[in-house]
This record gives sequence, structure tokens and C-alpha cells, in this order.
Amino acid sequence: MYLHKIKLSLCAALLVATLGGCKDSDQPDPSRHVSKAESKEMTSFDRWLKENYTDAYNVSYIYTLDDIEADRSRNLAPAKLENSMKLAKIIQHAWYGAYDEATGRLDFMRKASPRQLFIVGSASWNGDGTITLGTAEGGLKVTLYQANWLNVNDPQWLNTTFFQVMHHEFSHILHQNKIWPTTEYDAISEGYAPTSWFNRRSLSDYAPLGFITAYASSQPREDIAEMTACYITYPKSQWDAVMNAAGDEGRAKLNKKMDIIKKYMKGTWGIDMDQLRAIAQRRLEEVVRLPLIESSWQELLGSSLRGMPQTARMLAGYEAARDAVVEELMRHPKFLELQEGEHADHAKCQVITQYFH
Repeated sequence: MYLHKIKLSLCAALLVATLGGCKDSDQPDPSRHVSKAESKEMTSFDRWLKENYTDAYNVSYIYTLDDIEADRSRNLAPAKLENSMKLAKIIQHAWYGAYDEATGRLDFMRKASPRQLFIVGSASWNGDGTITLGTAEGGLKVTLYQANWLNVNDPQWLNTTFFQVMHHEFSHILHQNKIWPTTEYDAISEGYAPTSWFNRRSLSDYAPLGFITAYASSQPREDIAEMTACYITYPKSQWDAVMNAAGDEGRAKLNKKMDIIKKYMKGTWGIDMDQLRAIAQRRLEEVVRLPLIESSWQELLGSSLRGMPQTARMLAGYEAARDAVVEELMRHPKFLELQEGEHADHAKCQVITQYFH
């Protein structure tokens, strides 16, 4: 699990964001309910999900904060309906669509993908001031947080917040079905540190050892999952930065690992990693031009403003404070600090992609 330490200097911005979101009335917002209504009538969005997720991939896309699905030890906020809709379209195009195009068939993802995608509006705040951006459980369920901060105009933010987690966890699923060449791969790097990997805070700490991220140095199974996810999601400039920092010895190790991954993915699953990478990055860039809200969904969004701040000034203040928090996280890595988290031998594998490597 990756954890990003949020410094106290962010608290003021968070407080403003919280206060700015207060409502003028006590009327509930039906678009952000905690659990589904008792009515079994499906909305136009539900019907779209059934056709494009359940029927197509045998996957449940859960966008309401049902108690049975949520972690009751956390204070979580439900996802805005509009953002849940947009994220459903984005994941369909940029994640499922990427593998469909790379494999040339739908049945690959229908058989291999997680059975549930659970969407939460807020981040999952921990008691020690850290946040969990995404979790996965047994290869069956992936929970994605921060849907209410969705930024469709920033492909790298989408990668960092959602898709690096998804590709990482999907790698684990593939490896559980058909193991990678463990003897050959696991012997490349000698610096695995299961209990102290989080102390490797900069590129110079882990790249020369042949690791793509600090978390990759925790153990081999996380190493190969990180290598796979980062290769798919990193833009060329970010990948090259790691390679340059690695030096000759570290670069040779990273390239050797990538060669093994490419052979494994092609020989075992019929997937060309270079092709998948190009497809995934192209599809992510296409997101900004997608019609993310179907015309039939507009009626469902008509009532969603009733529970929002009632004045333009309040709304602007809320949005500005929220954006300030995101900007602080993305632009000032000194506020972020890795901390030790659960390890892969725990029943529940929790993964958070890193903002800074």
C-alpha cells in the first residue's frame, strides 16, 4: 500500500473546502445518497451500466455508498452522480477498451477483470493523516476513491489517481492465474526491503537498484506489478527520468525486467506490451473529447443541484478550496511523505499510486 503523508499545512485548505460545502437547507441531495432506494426500477444510467459493464464484462459498477460495500471504519463521502457517470465512461474507454483493442476480443476482460468496481467520492482518510487512494480485495473488487475530484482534462491525474492502481491490481490477477517466471525475475534485484522500502524516498534511492518505484522494492510480486503498471501509464518523459536516474547498472536491471514482462504477457496472454501501452495512452488522451454524459442521463442530473451550495459565491469558494488542496498535493512534493503500510500477505491488499517518484 502506498501512503502519502499530508502535512498540517493542508488542513486550512481542507477546512475551507469542508465549510464551503455546507448547504443552506436540509433538503437531501438524491444524487448523492448513501444507499440505493428500495425501488427496483432501473434508471437510464443503470440500464447503460447493465449493457456496458454487467452484460459486456460481467462486472458490477457500484456508485452508491452501500454499507455492505463500504469500509465502515472510514468516514467516506458518496460520489456525485455526474462524476460517477463520467468515470464509468472513462474507465470503459481507457481501461476496458485498451485491453479489448490490444487483444482484439471482449472475452479476455470478461474472464479476467475484477468482478466489482466500487466508486467512492472522497479520499479514504486514515487516522494518522494519510490517505488511501485505491484498494483491491482478492482480485475480485477494486475500490476507487476521489471521484468527486474528477479532472477529465488532466490525463496524468487520471493515471495517477485511478489507472495505475487498476493496472497494478490487474497484473496481480493475471499472475494469480498464470505465474510469471519467478526464478529469473526475482533474482535480478537484490535490494528488496519488505519492512523499510518506504524509506527510499527519491529516484536516487531506488532506481539505481533496478526498481521503478519505491514500492516496487518491497518484494518481487509488487515489483513486477509496479513495472507493468508504470510501463503502461507513465508518459515517455517520466519513464525516461527513471531510466536516467538509474544509471547503467540500474537501467540494465530495469530493461531486463521489462524484457521478461513483455515475453510473459505476449507468450501467456497474447498481449504486446508496447502496443497496449500506446493504445492505453492514446485512449486516455481521447477522454477529453468523449461525450461523457449520455443525453438520456440529463434528466437524472436535474435534481442534483438542489443539495449543492445555494449561491454562486459559496460554490466558487468550495471549488477553489478543493482545487487548492489538489494543487498543493500535485505541485509540492515536500508536503508528501511515504509511510509504511500493509504488505501483500495481508488478506486485503491496499494500493495507492504515488504522486511523486
